[in-house]
Amino acid sequence: MSVFVACVAVAGMVPIPSVAAEPAASAEKVVKEARETIEATREYTAQQKEVFQRKAQDELVAIQEHILGLREKIAKASESTRADLQKSLNELEKKKDDVKEKLDALRETTDEKWHQVREGMNTALNELKHSYGKLLSHLP
Repeated sequence: MSVFVACVAVAGMVPIPSVAAEPAASAEKVVKEARETIEATREYTAQQKEVFQRKAQDELVAIQEHILGLREKIAKASESTRADLQKSLNELEKKKDDVKEKLDALRETTDEKWHQVREGMNTALNELKHSYGKLLSHLP
């Protein structure tokens, strides 16, 4: 029994450093990994926003160029159809302006909130494309 008492006495005097230091090291590691994950997510979100903005801007520019071509075709149309086509072109111009406003709003939006603005931007852009196709189908 004296050996047992001696072992317990020695064991009680020797600190176990790995048990005390491990939780602190693990917590620091988790905090560091969480920060890195948050930063990576922010960078990814910013990149996605930039890619979306660039794509939307390119689509808007392309449609603006198509609208210029439509103006020329409408000017050459007969007088009887020109009024209806001009009305449709005016509506198309309003939708184009709406898309431009939404794109400007998207640029001003924080990275965290851009997903909300993106949905409205997609809807407006799709309506613009649809209206363009509809007007194009009515040209002589």
